[in-house]
Amino acid sequence: MSNLNPVVVVLGLLIALSFGTSDFLSKDVTTKIGAYRTTVYILALSGIGTLVPSLFLGSSIVLSPWSLAVLLLVAASTYLSFAALYRAYSKGMLSLTAPIANSYPAFSVVLSVLLIGASFTPVAMAAIAVIIAGIVLVSTSFSELRARLSGGKMLAPGIGAAILAAIFFGISWTSYGYATRTFGYLVPSIAVRLGAAGIGFGLAPFLKEDVRPRFIRSFPRLFAMAMLETTGVILFSLGAILSATPDAVPVLATFGGISAAVTVLLAMYFLKERPEANHVVGMTLLIGGVAVLLYLTG
Repeated sequence: MSNLNPVVVVLGLLIALSFGTSDFLSKDVTTKIGAYRTTVYILALSGIGTLVPSLFLGSSIVLSPWSLAVLLLVAASTYLSFAALYRAYSKGMLSLTAPIANSYPAFSVVLSVLLIGASFTPVAMAAIAVIIAGIVLVSTSFSELRARLSGGKMLAPGIGAAILAAIFFGISWTSYGYATRTFGYLVPSIAVRLGAAGIGFGLAPFLKEDVRPRFIRSFPRLFAMAMLETTGVILFSLGAILSATPDAVPVLATFGGISAAVTVLLAMYFLKERPEANHVVGMTLLIGGVAVLLYLTG
């Protein structure tokens, strides 16, 4: 990570802003139209938007059995991650589910080291660990968690789905980053959104899910979410392409995980939630971890 491109860092912060705002908006949308319908239409609408940069970026269209397997992994893991994410957000509180779902950088780092040859110094690994710890602290309301535990409920609603979302997001972003660096922009971007949407629509009859477009009143917010998701995907792809090393993939995923902090800060401002001491500690860890990642390992 010694030659980390500063542009990658800027793109990572913008990714966090895009995804974090989208997640904040999703709470209202999933409540009104359902988690599954939100999943497939967000993937479909954002998938259309992600095709625009393909007009300017090169991409190989020669598909081998290996590339098809990677692209299928991208599509399937993305569908599963979004399905679990919106289910978690619809069932549980953002302050509990967001930090768990956005802990996926830990899985991304491990997979990047094992599968695509990324290498990290101990300082860099410690910085990423601090960032992840900050994500958890800044996004968790300990008072709400204590209240639930005192009531005899060990797990709050949505926690299990949030854990699954973190695992599948780690697989999705790692495989997508690998595919983008290997096959170019176009084909992986089709797989990560339209391919994932296709899986969701295809499974709907078997899962007895209603995916008819009955969301006229919620469409403006749904469309805004899709555009934010589109922006995040495009920025992630550009970061992976512009970087000279595969180390950018887990770094981008780590900064993407800061979206949990963005989500909670928006909730604090618009929903008038009062920050707790752990939020302050978490933000300090986030800032310190990013500083170490940039200035000591950059």
